[in-house]
Amino acid sequence: MREYRLSVADKGWSWVVMAGSFGAHMIAGSFQCAVGVIHNAILERFNEDVGKTSWASSVYLGMLSVIGVLASALINLYSCRVTMFIGAFLMTTGFVICALVPSLDLFIIFFGGLGGIGTGLTYAASVVILGFNFRQNRNIACGIAVSGAGVGTLVLTPVIEAAREEYGNSGFFFIIAGIAFHQAFFGFLFFPSELESEQKESRHRNTISKHKHAVVNNVLHSIAILKNIPMLCICISMFFACAGVYLMYVLFPNYVIQMGSSSLDASFLLSVSGVFDCIGRFLTGIVAHDENIDELVIYFGSFGVLGLSTLLFPLYGSTYGGQLAYAVFLGLYSGSCYSVINTLIVQLVGLKELATGFGACLFFCGVGSLLGPPAAGSCITTAAVLGLAVAYCKKPEEAFAANNPEIPTVSKTVTTE
Repeated sequence: MREYRLSVADKGWSWVVMAGSFGAHMIAGSFQCAVGVIHNAILERFNEDVGKTSWASSVYLGMLSVIGVLASALINLYSCRVTMFIGAFLMTTGFVICALVPSLDLFIIFFGGLGGIGTGLTYAASVVILGFNFRQNRNIACGIAVSGAGVGTLVLTPVIEAAREEYGNSGFFFIIAGIAFHQAFFGFLFFPSELESEQKESRHRNTISKHKHAVVNNVLHSIAILKNIPMLCICISMFFACAGVYLMYVLFPNYVIQMGSSSLDASFLLSVSGVFDCIGRFLTGIVAHDENIDELVIYFGSFGVLGLSTLLFPLYGSTYGGQLAYAVFLGLYSGSCYSVINTLIVQLVGLKELATGFGACLFFCGVGSLLGPPAAGSCITTAAVLGLAVAYCKKPEEAFAANNPEIPTVSKTVTTE
């Protein structure tokens, strides 16, 4: 049997792995940002209300992250490379079926469930593999690799929108499936490194991966790691951040269209967000490489700026210029945390628990993204119903006032003492 030479951290094949991770992030990032485009497509295709339709994107984004616990178990048991292959197969299969299903309920199962699980496996593997291939240059490598999500948003999101216009709300899922299958190629580049092999051998010595209930044990271990209070705080912050960020990515394009812009204009804003996402992640990785800068300050500071810009959005988001400004903020600060998350986890729980810690973070992120968009969609539907009810109740009063101008209505009566 031919023996492969294991790559050394920060040298040689490690940079090829970084390039593969960059490509994997391109695909995963474009799909995460294209959920708004997909949301609009299935609104037209199945003609259901916004609240129910939002479940498709929400389940997809939720499963993408919730599955992180299972992804970490597969990485610990096998390797990042095998996990990438499994994820690519599930993604491609799920998206092909989405082009054929006749109902929204089935669409939610195969897009949100199967497609989300596959995307989550590839995403987790493409992040964890960086921690196994870099030590001194980990922040720089992560910054470059995760900036692929911004490039994917810039390049692939308009392609997905164009495919929708060309092949319809069903046929363009074949194009999405073809894009997803490229994850298998990027996974092929993820040969095990010395650090990954050492980590795997250490787990074998502890008999974790030999036990017949190994996956269950890994999941329980992910729960046990939350006894580390700083790690728990990071996970909780990911819950709230992802609930808000993915809510905006799902509903922002539809809001832009409702304010009078075209679907291509909305897609352009996502592309702008992708450009600045790429810039933000790359610059964050460069800045975090400085030993005098604390990764925790970068992590929480970026979310703080994004939260403030979102809080003020009603004051400036009614015009296309304001929407463009928010797209810049959303891109710059929504993904910066991923440039430093590897280093933070290693600092808190050690390299041996990198996959487990990242899986726990993704789980909390997934729960947040699962709950955020449907909650907002339900609020929109409820507000629309209440608005119609108020308008309906107001019309008889207006009609009565018009026909009987000599009789004052309650709203026109002013009592003075």
